[in-house]
Amino acid sequence: MVSRREVLQGLIISLGGAGALSACNGIPNILATASGESPRFYSDAEIALISRVCDLIIPRTETPGALDANVPGYLDGLMVDWADAETQMRHRSELAQLDSQLESRAGNDFRAIDASMAESVLRELDRDAFDDGEDLGGYRSLKGYITRIYFATEEGATEELQWVAIPGRWDPDVRV
Repeated sequence: MVSRREVLQGLIISLGGAGALSACNGIPNILATASGESPRFYSDAEIALISRVCDLIIPRTETPGALDANVPGYLDGLMVDWADAETQMRHRSELAQLDSQLESRAGNDFRAIDASMAESVLRELDRDAFDDGEDLGGYRSLKGYITRIYFATEEGATEELQWVAIPGRWDPDVRV
């Protein structure tokens, strides 16, 4: 069975291939920041924003959500262990722009508004980012990170996608 580390290495390659690995001096291991621990890359306000966005994009339903799979912790680890200084700086800038966009659309601190209003604000921003071609590339990038990381976690792969190591039914007695 493929380990979580191997899946994350595949994630790195899908996000930028060999160039991404060379950006972090060939270190392919990404260590997620555990839930409840202080983030290693993000400020407390940034991790709160990312957690809110993660929870709205992939909420808990009958399967675990992005917060259950610790997507913010993996994203924090990705920025520390994978991203070079230029990528980190661009990501921080895009995150500040996203925070500003969400706050102006919400008319308040996006992290503090109720869930239904936050969902409505994010849905509107998502539509603008993907349909209207508005300059929200940072949001599109963040959403891509969130979804890729989620489906690379054990919860996302096994419970949401229902991935199994050997597909199909196994019959021990097959007539030839």
